Amino acid sequence: MAISDDIKQLRKQLGLTQEQLGQKLGVAGRVVRRWEAKVHHPDPKYLAGLASLAENGGLHRLAYRFASTLIDELGLERLQLGIWSAQPAYEVVVSDFQEPYVQHKVYPDAPGLMLVTFRGPEAQNYARSFFETFGRYLYGSPQEKEQAKALLEPFHQAAFRAWKGSK
Repeated sequence: MAISDDIKQLRKQLGLTQEQLGQKLGVAGRVVRRWEAKVHHPDPKYLAGLASLAENGGLHRLAYRFASTLIDELGLERLQLGIWSAQPAYEVVVSDFQEPYVQHKVYPDAPGLMLVTFRGPEAQNYARSFFETFGRYLYGSPQEKEQAKALLEPFHQAAFRAWKGSK
């Protein structure tokens, strides 16, 4: 299935017009029409937005397809990227244990999304443990969730400081 078909399917399953989907992503409805007509391909930041909208709408397969396309277009490995809801939307890059810094805002007016990329071998190992901890926060027992929340808080605070500094 082509990305244009995925966009159309997402829009229809969410019950949105092209204009409404465009508003959620911070683009005009004519841009969405061009994506669906295969005239243009969405930039990576909009693929991230589409993935977030699909995930928030419970359309996990579509979210995975948008995220997979994004990963391929950015030339990342699967373990280098995490996408989940956050408010407001932003991107954080972690490079070998340096404090996270914001590379760019993804799309300020759309539903929240945090796109995290890990670059370098030490950051890759950090990514594995980070996502394992995040998984315990989402799916663990109440005790595991509390422990994971405490472990994730410093990262969240560093990312938030970086985002505030970029505005």
